[in-house]
Amino acid sequence: MVGSQALVAFKDKGFVVAKTYNISSYSSIVEGKLSFEIWDLEARVANDGKMVIYCSLKIPAGAKKLNQVWQVGAAVSNGQLMKHELGKANLGSMGELNLVETVSSISTPPELEPFPKLQLSRKYSGHGSRVNAGIWIFGLISLLIFM
Repeated sequence: MVGSQALVAFKDKGFVVAKTYNISSYSSIVEGKLSFEIWDLEARVANDGKMVIYCSLKIPAGAKKLNQVWQVGAAVSNGQLMKHELGKANLGSMGELNLVETVSSISTPPELEPFPKLQLSRKYSGHGSRVNAGIWIFGLISLLIFM
């Protein structure tokens, strides 16, 4: 999605790779640096065949939420991402990731949740939080997954 900063996992020559993209247009989708710090970026295939992106990122001080999008479809050609369709499934694939923990007596059953959730580990450091994102097709700021 144009305007997204993306952590992307896909297969390239049989290997799963993870890359960062600052998506400014659909005409030229190229790997690029993000506006926030990220390190230890890697991708793996889980036992169930789903790709998982692991990384550490520095969330801006005082941030209470992040916008997230996830996309369905698209392709990889010669190690380069291709534009995805702009159908209903992609245009409505967005949500918020709340970073401030709240306690509620009412919760939504997992099967009714409107979008996938990130799993943030509780191992905090002065440089950011470790993000363990169980990925299918999903986004944090824009996690895009292409096979």
